[in-house]
Amino acid sequence: MADHSSNLTKALTKALKTPHVRPWLAVAAEVPASVLAHAVWGPNPIAAIGMTVASGALTCATWWASKGAKLDRRLHATGSAAAGATYLTAAAFTNPLGEAQLSLLAMGGAVAAGSWNVRKLMRKSDGQNAEQSSETGLLAKSLGKAKLALRKEPKVEPNKVTAPYKITAPGELTNEDIGRRAQHIATELGISPTALRIVSDPDNAAFGQFVIVPEDMLVDGAPWPGPSAFGGSIIDPVVVGIYEDGDPEQFWFPADPNPKGDRNATHFLAAGMNGSGKSAGMTLAIVDALTRRDFIVWACDPSKGMQTFGPLLPYLDWVEMTQAGGEEMIDALSQVITARADELGRHGFKNWTPAAFEQLQMPYMAVWIEEAAKFFRNGTEMEGLVQEARSAGISVIISLQRPSSTSMPTDVREQLGGVLCFGVKGSTTADMALPDDVRDAGARPEAWENRKRGYNYLVAPGVDEERYAMKARTFTPPSDEEIGRVLAAAPKTPAGPTTTAAAGAAYANRTRYDGAPTPAAAAGAPTPEVSMSTEQKTTRDEQLLERQIERDVADVLGEDEGEGLAVAADPDQELAPVNSVWKFAEPPKAAGSKRSTEEAMAELMALLDERRAENAQFVGPRDFVQHCGAAGRIGRSRPWVSERLGELADAGIHLAETDESGVYRLLYPELASV
Repeated sequence: MADHSSNLTKALTKALKTPHVRPWLAVAAEVPASVLAHAVWGPNPIAAIGMTVASGALTCATWWASKGAKLDRRLHATGSAAAGATYLTAAAFTNPLGEAQLSLLAMGGAVAAGSWNVRKLMRKSDGQNAEQSSETGLLAKSLGKAKLALRKEPKVEPNKVTAPYKITAPGELTNEDIGRRAQHIATELGISPTALRIVSDPDNAAFGQFVIVPEDMLVDGAPWPGPSAFGGSIIDPVVVGIYEDGDPEQFWFPADPNPKGDRNATHFLAAGMNGSGKSAGMTLAIVDALTRRDFIVWACDPSKGMQTFGPLLPYLDWVEMTQAGGEEMIDALSQVITARADELGRHGFKNWTPAAFEQLQMPYMAVWIEEAAKFFRNGTEMEGLVQEARSAGISVIISLQRPSSTSMPTDVREQLGGVLCFGVKGSTTADMALPDDVRDAGARPEAWENRKRGYNYLVAPGVDEERYAMKARTFTPPSDEEIGRVLAAAPKTPAGPTTTAAAGAAYANRTRYDGAPTPAAAAGAPTPEVSMSTEQKTTRDEQLLERQIERDVADVLGEDEGEGLAVAADPDQELAPVNSVWKFAEPPKAAGSKRSTEEAMAELMALLDERRAENAQFVGPRDFVQHCGAAGRIGRSRPWVSERLGELADAGIHLAETDESGVYRLLYPELASV
């Protein structure tokens, strides 16, 4: 019995606490309140006047207090207060228990209390409908019609909002479609295009989440903290910067030494327009890697070699700063790759590991090719190089401004598993640099161009795929003196016997910047200088051309095909006399003499100055057609002009690349220097 009474009490208490009961309790409270007021002030006319004034004041106070509410709610509250106060005053000074008074209270009070119950129910229903409408209409402006709904409450963190969604229109919308509308969504939300990322759910194609970071935390950058693993192994990650959430931006060159690991060795593409921080970012990566005990670098830059490599020169194993020198290095690499792969295979290594360095004195190796577009335009073949180098413990880093099909062969691009994409010019270049799914997830390097130096996206094996579309920024580059101090204290790693022997004479006679003599210098000959005379450059270019021809012939005939072409002949035998001599007509002489390379280049630069004087913004080979040919001012062919314009665009001083092939933006170096 006691339990039943206790349960009944709890039920009544719970019922009395519900919002729907409160209006009825207020109506019921009118009876004892009017009886008490009648007993105390009934015969007093002054009290009647006072209660009347108080009723008016309560009504006015209700109207004033509800000024932030909608008009209908404000009128409802004010009317209810006025009715309740008026009844209390009238009943207190007449007969609160009279039949007329109680009947009025029962009917009027029921209407008032019931109206508040109805309003409460309608407000709850409206709230549910509004929530439903808000969810199903999520970003309807950006996506056309309501096709998304929130799966749960957004997760709000400092400077980060994660909103999980589900696609409510299967077959009409995909996560890829949402990614392509990222800029429209950012516009609707009023945030930067790079502040929004779309992360797909790998287990359910209908699920995903918006990740919004409204404030750019990378504006001030971060100073370089120093080497991440000084004296360690290159198997540890290379750290180049920080992500927008503060985590380190890092990647790996070699494969995971764990047999169960899924990270492969990789080559890298470094893409970014002039001034985006591309070279500085790669320099940070190389500096960090050079502090490891089992890593060496071969590097070439035919455009800005000394400016790019600077303080790194004494610590790079092989450096070339000319087109011909770079070709020699690339030619030597084919033998190096074969020799290193054979040596690793003979000792049971499927991939390079730190154990290969300990046992074979074979360090991991990176080949860093800056301004690689020059090599590709001149026909340098790297397809075989990038296809075979990874298994030999070699990563190739190809750095260029615009990874278009005219700047780099498609076969080479497909072998570059890692991308460090800095600011680029236009969405077309961004599409060529980054994978489609990363672009769909919200990566927008074209939003920075070169206005945010060091900003980048990193795509590489071993990196969390959710970070592919997360912006990062490389550390503030250290000074040349700081780089020199760090690398001077780092372990000095030789290339090892296998690499040295396979690279041959080209490697042995390379220009040294670490003070060590080359074989020629040891024999008493002077150490070769970086700068060459015109005659030396011509001779070297001719040798380079011969090697290219030999390589092309070998590719066509194969290694053994040439044996069948040998002819048994005595080289000392006299030639038989000829019966007749044929004489061909001489070709007509050109109206003008052929200009030297320096003269032709000077004319081309003069024509660019003339275009500047005309306030031209863009130039291309078609603007110089009338000046080409032997009789023109330039005195060279249109292909020669096209190649020189491309080189000027790569240098970024007189011309800059545009999204349109064969069209360059005309720069004003005089203003830049001022």
